Amino acid sequence: MKLLQRNVLWLLLGLMAAALAAPAHAQYYFGKNKVQYTRFDWQIMTTEHFRIYFYSEEEEIARIAARLAEEAYTELSAKFNHEVDDKTPLIIYSSPNYFSQTNVIPSLLPESVAGFTEFMKGRVVLPFHGSYADFHHVLRHELVHVFQISKMETVIDRMGRVRWGAPPLWFTEGLAEFWSKDWDVDADMIVKDMVVNDRLFGIHDMYRINGTYYMYKLGESICTFIDSTYGPDKLTLIYDNLYKATTFDQVVEITLGDNLAEVSRKWQYSLKKKYFPELEHGGLPDMESRKVTDDGASVKGVPITWDDGTGKQEWIVFKANRMGYSGIYMTPAKGGSDRPVKTLVKGERSSDFESLYLLRSGIDANDSGIVVFSSKSKENDVIYLYDLRQEKVTQRFEFEGLAAARSPRLSPDGSQVVFSGVKVGGFADVYVLNIINGTYEPIIEDLYYDADPSFSDDGSLIIFSSDRAAAGEHGALNLFAYALNSGELTQLTFGPYKDQSPECSPRGIFFSSDRDGAFNMYLLDSTGELTRQSTYVTGAFDPRLSSDGKSLVYTGYQKMGFQVYRMKLAEEPTVFAQEKPPQSLGWKPDYIDSKHYQTSVKYETDYSLDIAQSAVGYDPVYGSLGGFQVAMSDMLGNHSYYFLLTNTADTKDEFLKSFNFGVTYLNRERRLNWGIGAFHLYDEYFNDYDGYYLERQAGGLAILSYPFSKFHRLDFTTVARYSDRDRGFFRRDRQAMLMTNYISWVYDNSLWDISGPIDGRRYNFTLGYTSRLDKVRSFNRLAMADVRHYFRLGKYSAFANRLFAYVSDGVEPQRIYFGGSWSFRGFDRREWYARHVLFASNELRFPLIDNLQIGFPIGGLGFSSIRGAIFADVGSAWEDKFDQWYGSFGAGFRVAIGYFILLRFDFSRTTDFEKISPNTNFDFFFGWNF
Repeated sequence: MKLLQRNVLWLLLGLMAAALAAPAHAQYYFGKNKVQYTRFDWQIMTTEHFRIYFYSEEEEIARIAARLAEEAYTELSAKFNHEVDDKTPLIIYSSPNYFSQTNVIPSLLPESVAGFTEFMKGRVVLPFHGSYADFHHVLRHELVHVFQISKMETVIDRMGRVRWGAPPLWFTEGLAEFWSKDWDVDADMIVKDMVVNDRLFGIHDMYRINGTYYMYKLGESICTFIDSTYGPDKLTLIYDNLYKATTFDQVVEITLGDNLAEVSRKWQYSLKKKYFPELEHGGLPDMESRKVTDDGASVKGVPITWDDGTGKQEWIVFKANRMGYSGIYMTPAKGGSDRPVKTLVKGERSSDFESLYLLRSGIDANDSGIVVFSSKSKENDVIYLYDLRQEKVTQRFEFEGLAAARSPRLSPDGSQVVFSGVKVGGFADVYVLNIINGTYEPIIEDLYYDADPSFSDDGSLIIFSSDRAAAGEHGALNLFAYALNSGELTQLTFGPYKDQSPECSPRGIFFSSDRDGAFNMYLLDSTGELTRQSTYVTGAFDPRLSSDGKSLVYTGYQKMGFQVYRMKLAEEPTVFAQEKPPQSLGWKPDYIDSKHYQTSVKYETDYSLDIAQSAVGYDPVYGSLGGFQVAMSDMLGNHSYYFLLTNTADTKDEFLKSFNFGVTYLNRERRLNWGIGAFHLYDEYFNDYDGYYLERQAGGLAILSYPFSKFHRLDFTTVARYSDRDRGFFRRDRQAMLMTNYISWVYDNSLWDISGPIDGRRYNFTLGYTSRLDKVRSFNRLAMADVRHYFRLGKYSAFANRLFAYVSDGVEPQRIYFGGSWSFRGFDRREWYARHVLFASNELRFPLIDNLQIGFPIGGLGFSSIRGAIFADVGSAWEDKFDQWYGSFGAGFRVAIGYFILLRFDFSRTTDFEKISPNTNFDFFFGWNF
């Protein structure tokens, strides 16, 4: 709309700031930062069906990826009966820490994301985690998406359909899982737990877990069922039949002969027949063990004997996500639901403890009160020592040349730490750290995946889990022992299983394994005898022997979550026969043959369109507006251009002089993000102070953004422009050359639920100065502070505070509109237009309804979350002289429709602190809470 054209410059600036800061949420002047710590030397390898982007340090991984991708292409092409027309861009990172810096998409990547397929340009982006089997799985998963997108486009375009039965997310992700790997024990654990604990979701209830890991596994299970029950060709036929109906349910019925309700009924029945009999010979953690934790997700429990001032007793140190943030805690091993839980480390609130790797990294502790753990700190991982006596971190170890450091374990004498480290090239090896002098070195350096290291009782051996065994190429992990004195490497366990998390003790080596079809705990004693210590049908991980040597503390999975449990050691454990060592103990990954790819070349910036569209709007005062906008970027997302073109002419005579355009270039290749732009703006404008006026502006701009960490950054913007303002009606015109500079410090460590922030802090402090270059004098100044604190009261409740202050003065002060739902509730959206604002808001946020389903004759409508709010606002806005305070108070509710739309409804009354308004005001707004 034309009214917005007077803000085109600020729109461009906002667009740049949003792109540079990569905010996690809607308001660009807040938001966490995606930091490009490392500048990679990108190269391109071209194969028959792929363009593979990689940096020199990971060339081995790129050649392995090329072979895996071409093999997967051949298989998936046959399954889909389809060929992808263009070469697929495949972008590889050697570590998840580097992967998190990608600019292919601007938003922050959650730690759980193992890879993604970007739809606009068909880019596949994924990191190497160290495990070839996992890398193969994720690569195939994403390539299934490439074929899905290409197949759907071909089918729909060929038939010329506008409405068609688009598949839901559970099907697309489920099929990607099903066609990327065999059904495994991890998927079995998730689905089995839902069945035996009566938490299974039917197909029509899948929206309740949309986008979660549970949805992926249930979708995989449904696709497995369709393949085995209706025939392996039916999954492909579903895609061939998409054009034949307007809903996916109809497509399924055309293809299978059963609708989704019938498929769901048969599928659920088959799962019950499969899993219920297992309870005859197995058990569940919460029925046969004692729960140590019961809040959130709790894992990696470590028993120690400790005196906290009330006498020595056994404590459990563990990691948990209790209220949205991950942290390290400790609690007494004995006691009821009222047992104290002490917080040792608060994670995900600062750059020191940016990520504690809840599930991917173990912790350790000893009776001397030392806790060792790793955390992401800015670009790389750091190992910390926490002293329970001093109640703080006492030592910090960084590792130059290592992208990751996971699962640290203390030596028996406490002088060393062993951990799994990942080099820049992506390979995971076992390292030993001397905590006295800070030196570290690998015990073995090769291309195998080595994890979960632990010292033997006497400190002479390091026991670890590795895929260097015969079946390791397919994901098997066995236990190995490395002798520190002689360097001899010995394999301890054998077979195509996942043996992990070894715990050395006088009894032998306890570890977790999927040898019986579910993860359970085993003991390998000094004679080589292998016994099973637990028989849970869901899963038991990370065994640790209690201080008295009579119990195991472990992480158990049940009821869709992890908790720490304690169980007594089995008196007569089942003996398992060790498998015989295979003839060949090792394997080597295959690389793409040189004749099947072109020599790698240095990456050159290659731009292509992201979006090109018309923009049409209407304003009741100024009428309609038409325009055109284009965005384009390079393949890696490091370089972007944004174009905007409109025309505000009312007559043919004004056509040429009324073009408005803006162009902005952004460079996000390095840590210091920067951008430049140029613009020309001409239109009639209006505000409550100046009235109507014509203004032409032309100039350029530059912006710098330097993120110190994920949580805070410094932004600098400068705009130089020629401004010609025609006030009309015998008022004096003004022409000036102006330069405006802004500097902002932005901090954000907030935690959001579906309606907005409920924990943490958000700050924005901005200073602005405009000078008139043609007369060399000050033109205006401004200062702004926006401070927001969120005090957590419960899992979904919080007390939110906001303080906002704004001041501007000079020849032409920058006034702002104030009032309305987003700022001062109960007052009109443009109640004030002033150069001084002081405002405070307090709001109590609490849950009302988690899920609400409303049935209609044509179908159901679901609301995923409804939150309540009670608020009180107070503030004032004035021009030269303070007038008086105003206030409002009331209540409201917020309704989430899916994950991207939030409706806010507020009912309030206003006051001038002498009387209260007799009428209740209603405010409606699309958007999140402040």
